[in-house]
Amino acid sequence: MRRVLVSGYYGFNNAGDEAILKALIEGIRGAQDECEIVVLSQHPRFTAQKHNVKSAMRMNIFRLLWEIKKCDLLISGGGSLLQDVTSKRSILYYLAIIYAAKLMGKSVMIYSQGIGPVSRSSNRRFLKKALSMVDFINVRDEKSKSELQEMGIDNEILVTADAVFGMSRPSLDKGAAAIERLNIKKGKRLVGISMRPWKDNDEISEKFSQLCKSMAAEQGCEIVLLPFHFYSDLEIMDMVYQKLDSETRKSVHVLREYLHVEDYLSLIGNLDMFIGMRLHGLIFSVLMGVPVVGISYDPKIDSFMSSIGKKSTTDVLNLNFNDIINEVEKILLNFDTEKGLMDSRAIELSAKVKNHNMALGKLIKSSGQRWDSIEKAEDSRRANRQS
Repeated sequence: MRRVLVSGYYGFNNAGDEAILKALIEGIRGAQDECEIVVLSQHPRFTAQKHNVKSAMRMNIFRLLWEIKKCDLLISGGGSLLQDVTSKRSILYYLAIIYAAKLMGKSVMIYSQGIGPVSRSSNRRFLKKALSMVDFINVRDEKSKSELQEMGIDNEILVTADAVFGMSRPSLDKGAAAIERLNIKKGKRLVGISMRPWKDNDEISEKFSQLCKSMAAEQGCEIVLLPFHFYSDLEIMDMVYQKLDSETRKSVHVLREYLHVEDYLSLIGNLDMFIGMRLHGLIFSVLMGVPVVGISYDPKIDSFMSSIGKKSTTDVLNLNFNDIINEVEKILLNFDTEKGLMDSRAIELSAKVKNHNMALGKLIKSSGQRWDSIEKAEDSRRANRQS
């Protein structure tokens, strides 16, 4: 049985990364029925139970090396693992795993990743060295490909889309039930808003509170604040909520219920619009055919918005909620057209994901065949020594 080891940002209560993992596992099983999957996770028990896989503690160096030694193929991804903006050290962790796997002679695939920004010259050198050794590179956007080429990586690079677009749309029933539990008034436009901690949280929360007030008073919308990195995002959402006046609070609701991936998608599918900083909030919305307004804090937001034929409305550090309101009004005036555009974009991006899952299937088969031949050669050498 083939043994596949998956390295990524898993087990951290981040809805986007858990969706990536679910899609990745479905991709592996679709490519190779008889395959043992091991996921490196911050909470192995949760990951094993939720995804029906084996799991190991990601920071246990001895277990990590043992899992690399035992695997046929290492998959690194998806998401934004190889960047040094949100953390200067995490990129070294992911690259070290890739490098160790290649030193042990394992096949390695970079799977549906968004690359960069990588600002430190030492990190760029290590990234070039490690990725020049891998067997297959797949990135989710053209900007990531350009970033790798600028670093001098001349491997073939397949550009597709975020792995989440490999998932099917779930029923809207569970999401509707979650909305019902929030006691949201019916008959109004329902808008989801996501934000994340970033630099000056007090300023960001003040601007988002102004946005909520304007959306509620001028647009007559009901608003749901949606955390994606659960506890981290809830903290800044509480800051926003505390800055609202009593009248606006009647129209603003904070989702405090932890939802698994399918239920989260189902909830978003019940929205009329999504406004947000979180990349996977935007991705979930497009997958579910919901019009989006992107707020950029990172080039990955701009890259994704470009992939659906749109631009980020504003930058989070220069947040102008009037620009957002203008975009919201434009979407509401052309609502059916905007929904149709999101549906067509979802179909296009889902078709791209099939390409990297086909490549994944071929790599699983070839890595297994390679190790079969190595084992046969070793058996032959043992037999010759015994004779």
